[in-house]
Amino acid sequence: MGVFMIEFLKYRPMPFEVVERKGLGHPDTLADGISEAISVELSRFYLEEFGEILHHNVDKVLITAGRTEVSFGGGRVLEPPTVIVGGRATAPEGEDLDALIARVSSSHLEKSVKNLEEYRVDSRVRGGSPELVSLMKRGANDTSVGVGFAPLNPTEELVLDLEERIRGVRGVGEDTKVMAVRIGERLNLVAAAAIVSKYVFSMEDYLEVKARVRETIREAADAEVAVNAADGEKDIFLTLTGSSIEMGDDGATGRGNRGSGLITSMRPMSIEAIAGKNPVNHVGKIYNVVATRAAEEIAEFEGVKEAYVTLVSRIGAPLAEPLLKAVEIRGELRPDERGERRIEAVLDRHLEGIKDLVEDFVAGRLRVC
Repeated sequence: MGVFMIEFLKYRPMPFEVVERKGLGHPDTLADGISEAISVELSRFYLEEFGEILHHNVDKVLITAGRTEVSFGGGRVLEPPTVIVGGRATAPEGEDLDALIARVSSSHLEKSVKNLEEYRVDSRVRGGSPELVSLMKRGANDTSVGVGFAPLNPTEELVLDLEERIRGVRGVGEDTKVMAVRIGERLNLVAAAAIVSKYVFSMEDYLEVKARVRETIREAADAEVAVNAADGEKDIFLTLTGSSIEMGDDGATGRGNRGSGLITSMRPMSIEAIAGKNPVNHVGKIYNVVATRAAEEIAEFEGVKEAYVTLVSRIGAPLAEPLLKAVEIRGELRPDERGERRIEAVLDRHLEGIKDLVEDFVAGRLRVC
């Protein structure tokens, strides 16, 4: 049997925090999105062909940047970016595996970066080891950790909200990034926004788009704001496609946002990539989602300001029986014995409902990046 632990700490606001989000067209977010899109499509194929999801883990996507020549008003591609898909998967019978990967990767890229027209896809996915394949029906595929916390605080909510606002500025592409640094009551926001060359015809146009991005951020937050802070007299964040994968910035699955959609350096985080892992027994995916959902429910309890959940699996063991299930409560009052039983019951219910998560994963309803 696993161990249940609960710890109580009196709530105190963090004196400082750092919160980051890499936007939809950022190379790392694109890699995550491709990984998850392939997993979702494979899962659907497996369900249609075999009535169950077969072994797969496609959480090793690498995007190598291309080369472009960009000028105000346009530009040209010198070398397209390449998506290299690694991992393990059982080949579906209804479609060639490499063709499926190329089709899904292309669809995600074109949906996420609307001005990207040239790219390559290189599939290197092969069959899995017999040992890991056999674990699909027996238990956890790995000894791993999943963590979750709730609720998001105001700085975290702000950073999530800003991406859509920034991308709504005419001339801005899909590759954005926001870093928030809060020290006491003072907030500093550093934003990067890829500006698309076909919308700007001079340096004055470029600076005007930057100014609109800054104004948009200031409308949402009382903060010091810097936009495209690395710009020089000639070197500016001007792109042909709206993403830095066109030149100079590679991407890899698991290097970007966590399942919350954020990189929350001051909060507990798992370094596991959630995207691309199978939704049946890969605890690196499942436990992070379960821990977050349980934390969200526990955070609603009276007297709880913040809830943190940690789950540790043991390879081959049932997913509902982790080696460790631990909860940290931050609030005003320590839960009594009855409260602790309620908290453990929440964890157990979410663990026992893991099979119900599969439908949400396959439908693409769960955020993974």
